[in-house]
Amino acid sequence: MLWLKDALKEFCMKSIRFNHAALRLAMMGGVALTQLTLPQVSQAADTTTTNNNSAVTAAPAQGQLIDGVIAVVNDNAILNSELEQAVAQAVAQLRASKQPVPPAQQMYSQVLNQMITRQLQLDLVKRQGLNADDNQVNNALSNIAKQNSAASLADFQQKVDKTRPGTYQALRQQISDDLAIQALQQQQMARRVRITDQDVDMFLRSPESNALDESQYRTLHVRVPYSSSTATGAITDKQKQQALNIARQIADGLRADNADLNSVIEKAQLNYAPQIQGGDMGFHVAKDLPTEISKDITALQVGQVSQPLVTPEGVNVIKLIDKKGGGQQVIDQWSTRHILISPSPSLSPEMAKQQIDSIYQQLQQGADFATLAATYSKDGSAANGGSLGWVTEGEMVPQFEAVMKNTPVNDFSTPFQTQFGWHILKVDAQRKQDVTDTYRRNMARELLYQRMAPQALEDWLQELRAQAYIKINQ
Repeated sequence: MLWLKDALKEFCMKSIRFNHAALRLAMMGGVALTQLTLPQVSQAADTTTTNNNSAVTAAPAQGQLIDGVIAVVNDNAILNSELEQAVAQAVAQLRASKQPVPPAQQMYSQVLNQMITRQLQLDLVKRQGLNADDNQVNNALSNIAKQNSAASLADFQQKVDKTRPGTYQALRQQISDDLAIQALQQQQMARRVRITDQDVDMFLRSPESNALDESQYRTLHVRVPYSSSTATGAITDKQKQQALNIARQIADGLRADNADLNSVIEKAQLNYAPQIQGGDMGFHVAKDLPTEISKDITALQVGQVSQPLVTPEGVNVIKLIDKKGGGQQVIDQWSTRHILISPSPSLSPEMAKQQIDSIYQQLQQGADFATLAATYSKDGSAANGGSLGWVTEGEMVPQFEAVMKNTPVNDFSTPFQTQFGWHILKVDAQRKQDVTDTYRRNMARELLYQRMAPQALEDWLQELRAQAYIKINQ
């Protein structure tokens, strides 16, 4: 079910313990790493447990730089040097985001706990044969490459490996492992979190369901802070104008097709000293939006960008990227067919392209689309003349959706390519569908899931630790 798939994805992404940004900052020198003393292994004392549900209490001993095993997790060892590096990365991330850094002993304890929990999950990933999808890994790496102003993934690899050989492969493995853990957590939560139709009915009859009728706004929010060079911190008219000019530049950048927030901010930052802040703020109801700009946000249509909004703290720019809730839900749907020709060991990419071009020529000459789909398409829909039924926005990969939206009813597209192969699609009909009831039930399920999943995940992780062999040297 789509609602559960989306909810699982959102929740499990939040539950991944190690942040790629921290690894990126540490490896690429994005922030200065504090030199921390390596933990020391005491020969006189260690703690062994096969049912370790309590917090790790290992802390670094001061002064001595020796590498060794700080913990054993099943058949895997965690080294002092690995713990030190993980702590350094965590400290770097906290400082980069201007968050307080806990005392050293607490920091080491928390990070070691996370490393143990992570290793337990990776062990299970390996036993179950779960693998991250290469396309997902490449997409994640491409996003990091963009954030670091690399022209391409190859350029990014050269840049990071020049700084420190092997960095790119380490980062790729980190992302691959995190995605595999995400898949594992999705699998476990799907088994453990059960929401019945009766649960949904009870929620919809409760006062809590009123929240489903409130509009929710998902925004990109950028703030250009004022610069201040005076002893009193007073902001001059000139400084206000500078911030306003930068905000206008950002607003123009966000209005462009396929605008990338990070790229827009990086470009604006070149001409402005104070740190520009911005990010995807997720979904919020109107009452939870910043008071001084909430009326401007709620007046936007999806895709629109606000004019610069002046506040005492700086100049804000808002882009509304999605909106949901708020009464009747009517969506566009397309009744669609397609023909798919996929390369295979017996069909080279060149031959697949030749075959789709031949099919397109037959369509141009009046051949029946359903008949050709049933004859040639390498897809489960072939048995039904290529019919995909009614398709809603967001269900298909972006390339397919873009072509579908631009194909007139009763017409077919030119051949186009996705990661699945070569397609030709035909739009049989288009309609607007009232899905208010379905939407409310799906939202109720998602809210119930978000309420139950954190505890279910924590219970599962505790069970995983209870069943494991964990030895901690301290």
